[in-house]
Amino acid sequence: MLSKDNTIRICQISASFNPRVYDQLFRFINTGEKDYLMKYKKFADRYNSLLALSLAKRLANKKLNVQLSLLHTELGQPYLTGHQEHISISHCENTIVVAMSTNKVGIDVEKNLSTLGYEFELFLADEEYELLNNSKNKVDFITTLWTLKEAYLKLIGRGFFIDPTNISFNKIKERWFLKDDFCSFFSRDLPNGMKLSIASEVEKEINFEKVTESELIEWLNNSI
Repeated sequence: MLSKDNTIRICQISASFNPRVYDQLFRFINTGEKDYLMKYKKFADRYNSLLALSLAKRLANKKLNVQLSLLHTELGQPYLTGHQEHISISHCENTIVVAMSTNKVGIDVEKNLSTLGYEFELFLADEEYELLNNSKNKVDFITTLWTLKEAYLKLIGRGFFIDPTNISFNKIKERWFLKDDFCSFFSRDLPNGMKLSIASEVEKEINFEKVTESELIEWLNNSI
């Protein structure tokens, strides 16, 4: 059954890693956020995080026109001050995605894995090996399971503090289910070869939007 507020809003952006774009976005964030970004040693990591927090504010301000700050819990979960909705953030290479919902949500994006090996043992539950053996595309199956587990662990706020082999997924008629949990799961391929997976506390419709860096900067300029 769909929840009363039946949408998860997801926004995707591609990073150009252009220093000029970085400087333009950087001037819109507050001192605490700047300090957080500067903890990253690599420019690419700072760039992706800057895009992510800018996207999060854009998603929130579409419904609530207030000044917001993006902070993180001790376990690294992002949250917006002055805003009640839940958010989740993920990035891989130059792809950044942000999800926002009135219920708990987790999101993960990952490049399709190109190799298969012993790494399975690090995150596959015993019951999932049968699904793997029956899958037509094992690379896609492994990538999907990896992102589903990442998304679920973000939803519950634990990250990989939980052994992923203790999380067992099943698939029935193209839908993913988690043993002993009633969360809703969704997975899709992005045009750039990435796999996107979402975990939601309740079943919801997905409202997906893709924006460019220039559109994001324009929105920030207009929101001042």
